[in-house]
Amino acid sequence: MFNKIKLRKAPLSLSSVSNAIKSSGTSNLTPEVSPKHLKVTAGDQLGLPVDSIAAIAYDPVQSLLAVGTTNNTIHVYGQSTVEVVFGLKSLGSVSHLRFVKGVYLVCVETSGSITVLSLESKEILGHYLAHGTVCAVESDPSLDWLVVGLNNGSLIFYDVDRLTLTPFRVDNLQKVVMPKQKMSPVLSIEWHPRDIGSLLISYSHCVVQYSIASGGIKNAFIYQLDPSCRGFEYSNLIETGGKKKLFGSPKEVCPRVIEAHYHPNGLHVVTVHADGTLAFWDSNSATLLEARTTKETGLHKQGQPAQVGACGEMRARWITGQDPELTLLLVTGATAEAPDVIDILDFGYTLKYSMTSHEKQGEFYRKPQEGQRKIHVKFNRRLQEQGPLEYITHLLPLAAEAQPYFNGSHNPSKIFLLSSLGALYMSSLNPLSPPDMTMPPSLATILPPLTFSSSESVKRVNWFSILSNRRAKGAPPNTLLSGGAASNKLYPRSIGLDEGYHTVSIKAHENGSVCLLDVTSGEYNDDESIVQINLKDTLDNGTGSSSYRPSIVSCSFESREMLVGLANGNVAICKFTKAGVNPPSRSGYDQCAVQHSNGNAKIIDLSRRILGNFSQPSFMPVSLLQTESSDRISCLKLTDAGFAAVGYKSGRLVVCDISRGPAVIMNLENITRHLPSVSGECYVTSLEFSIMEYGQDGYSSLLLFVGTNSGGNLMTFKIVPQSNGAFDVSFADKTLGLNYRSKENEDSRLDEIMPINAATGESAVATLEMFRALARNIVIPGYVVVSSKRDLRVLKTPKQKLAHKVVDETCVSCGIVNIRPKGIALAALTETGFVKLFSLPSLGDVADIKLPVDIYKKLQNVLKGRAAQNTTVISSGEIIVLMNSSETLNLLIYDESKNKSLPKTKPTDLLFNKNAIIPPRPTAGALLWAKGQASYISSQDLASLIAGPNRKPAKHSESELAYNISPEANPNMSYGAYAGAMASKESEKAYEQPVRRATSTNPYAFGTGGFMKTMRDGLDAVEEGMNQYASGLSESMNETVESLKRSFYSLAIKSKFGV
Repeated sequence: MFNKIKLRKAPLSLSSVSNAIKSSGTSNLTPEVSPKHLKVTAGDQLGLPVDSIAAIAYDPVQSLLAVGTTNNTIHVYGQSTVEVVFGLKSLGSVSHLRFVKGVYLVCVETSGSITVLSLESKEILGHYLAHGTVCAVESDPSLDWLVVGLNNGSLIFYDVDRLTLTPFRVDNLQKVVMPKQKMSPVLSIEWHPRDIGSLLISYSHCVVQYSIASGGIKNAFIYQLDPSCRGFEYSNLIETGGKKKLFGSPKEVCPRVIEAHYHPNGLHVVTVHADGTLAFWDSNSATLLEARTTKETGLHKQGQPAQVGACGEMRARWITGQDPELTLLLVTGATAEAPDVIDILDFGYTLKYSMTSHEKQGEFYRKPQEGQRKIHVKFNRRLQEQGPLEYITHLLPLAAEAQPYFNGSHNPSKIFLLSSLGALYMSSLNPLSPPDMTMPPSLATILPPLTFSSSESVKRVNWFSILSNRRAKGAPPNTLLSGGAASNKLYPRSIGLDEGYHTVSIKAHENGSVCLLDVTSGEYNDDESIVQINLKDTLDNGTGSSSYRPSIVSCSFESREMLVGLANGNVAICKFTKAGVNPPSRSGYDQCAVQHSNGNAKIIDLSRRILGNFSQPSFMPVSLLQTESSDRISCLKLTDAGFAAVGYKSGRLVVCDISRGPAVIMNLENITRHLPSVSGECYVTSLEFSIMEYGQDGYSSLLLFVGTNSGGNLMTFKIVPQSNGAFDVSFADKTLGLNYRSKENEDSRLDEIMPINAATGESAVATLEMFRALARNIVIPGYVVVSSKRDLRVLKTPKQKLAHKVVDETCVSCGIVNIRPKGIALAALTETGFVKLFSLPSLGDVADIKLPVDIYKKLQNVLKGRAAQNTTVISSGEIIVLMNSSETLNLLIYDESKNKSLPKTKPTDLLFNKNAIIPPRPTAGALLWAKGQASYISSQDLASLIAGPNRKPAKHSESELAYNISPEANPNMSYGAYAGAMASKESEKAYEQPVRRATSTNPYAFGTGGFMKTMRDGLDAVEEGMNQYASGLSESMNETVESLKRSFYSLAIKSKFGV
């Protein structure tokens, strides 16, 4: 009943009668519609809030990326537009995300809550609340367990596959190793890369290697310095906070630990300390090999005190190449004054462990074979001059596809960086790797942050002509993710949907890039529907980011041109073409040729400066519009007819002929020249080009409508051809005070100018086809619809006012909407959550459509914000709401009577791929196993130790799916899950046999040629022979070993669980 009241037509008012009288001689362009059948629903939502990232995880087998936000939502991304959002209803915030067994996503919150999500059903499977604060977590892609470190220093093991807490528990091990130290939380946990029976656990003053199989400590790594050590003075200063001891002298100092990591072969360990020290250890003997910072070395040795600079919040990650023996160490926060720098220690090929002394191993870490280098991370531009210091808190390498092991650091080309302010960054590890990768659209809105966002309706043929040209030239994008599959969301057909048009999103970023994305509702979009343009390399003139940072963008898909307004007031003119073959010139703008000038406005040629990674062909920045005074751009418009207009905050208006020039055909210093009665700061707020009859001319003209603030004034200019083939702009007329109710200059602006055909209701915006038809003396009668926050008007050139409507609520945005099969209406989205439809040209009330409660609750505060002013109403009946600087929501106006078969629940994208098999885990070599330096334990044995003998079977289908893609269920794909000592065929190995890279820069390893190479190859052959011997030995003793293992595990379980 209430909906009928809300949707009924409003009674006639005095203004309605007045509008009807004024427009009595005109035809009604709005058909009869039934208001009760009109509804609004939500379509796709793209983007993430800026600085809202709390956690991130990556699955290289499924090729999925999970992002947790401070709004307690988890976004899982796959290829192209694949995105599934999970909402969490809890008080804590997301702190850790982990992919487990390919089908599970585990979310850990600061409150201790552990939530297991299914990537198959996209539902929450289980929930557990830990008794204490969760400080660290660890998991393995092929194992069922989530190891949780608590603030009391203990470890608990959660069974992700069975959704229950196991009875296995490890107490605070630092109290065992260093009983006099204070209670410490668990700071980090890492599974041994080649032995699932061992864990590396970090506490405040020690790191412990713990054996799950034996239930005891294998060894402990305690970094202590006495006063004779080079690093003692600085480490003592950090530990004591600069306070000197009153009595006696300090004896030893034990720098606090931040985290610890295994070398990919498991034979070495690095511990990261709060004083900036990186301590390298032999993991088997706990021998300290080298203690260093990124600048100083040998800190554990005696000598003069080292000059160690202050460090920040240090984080490290041990990265491996395709060959796990080729490693490098990433370090962030090594220097306090450079929190945006990543230091890389490139160690190259690791020395043979069994043939190298501790001294040589220490020297290996002291002098990296491939040297050191730095990566500068460009933090986001922030307006506030003061505030918290931003630094990197988390490193996430994007491991090579289907290579999930070595702590997720196997052969990555890119790395994600999470900062203390919740910002996300991405950097290339390899200088030769592709710098630009197509990211999921939502993630791309914050990488880097947006500076402009808009949407427009584009003819299908014009949009696909750009895409087909790129495909024909072989320009497939380099995609970041390949997992998942997009599904048809089955959205209703909007009231004005036209199959001949697509909705294209135009977004610009801080780094000078512009992205065009097909966001048409219901379309299956692939990565080839994304066009990326990078302007930085061409436009950067060394004066700061303002020279390449976009502030506004306008596109013409029919003429294949684009204008990009920059932060410094310049305008880049881009044309769809191919870059030249000549090498670009890096000369300054002052050395570029001037193509055309008009007063203090000029267009310079950039064709010889074009530089960067462009997919050929693309929109190339071929020219640059400059004015002597660096004005801020207030409005920019490029028409399909090839003309452009630029409005500046100073009041300047510049008009250019882009297609036939480029040339500046008008340079008006201030628009108040034609508005002498207007006082205060007056500038252009809206622009539109139209082709229609002006007054009683008897022919159509190319008109430029200019809307301003200061009361809402509308100026009309004519663009007419000259005898020499050029064009001239002449002032025609003005209409003042169209928004007279507003007092503030900013609130009294004209927001939208919408020219329409008075006879058919079609758009009268200038197109290339209409412009060419002017030669045939066509006559297009037209109306001009203008809107502001409270006033709607319909005008007929030059000054006739046909209708005026004062809206009771503030209008967020307005636009002309087609109503199929024939007719149009003016749609307005209001701050109070209504979509109002008005007839044209009389502006009579057609319908008031209230947003659904769930949508309005989401948009209630958004509609009153400044970002929502850039909301776009599309002719198809779509409303693209800009929720903030980086998020958009698509609203659809539809006729309920024509969309009766809608599903109750909207389908979601597919995430889980049942054919993506998890490869077997790497194992230790037979030589280490024979020497007792690595334990042989299978995943079944580990399950018996952790879960006990009474592990219950799973009750959900995801458990079977997880098993089907596990290494245990696919033994024929490789040499087996934990048969590292067993021989196998080359083709069966899930991880390719490493190709050793020869290097002549290693002064400590064996030589790469001649006798030493022969000797090294011989030693490798001996070790391979040992592997085969151990293989045969293990097969012949299989029954005996299994019997002994059963007896051993039985005793271990009874001892651990008190059975």
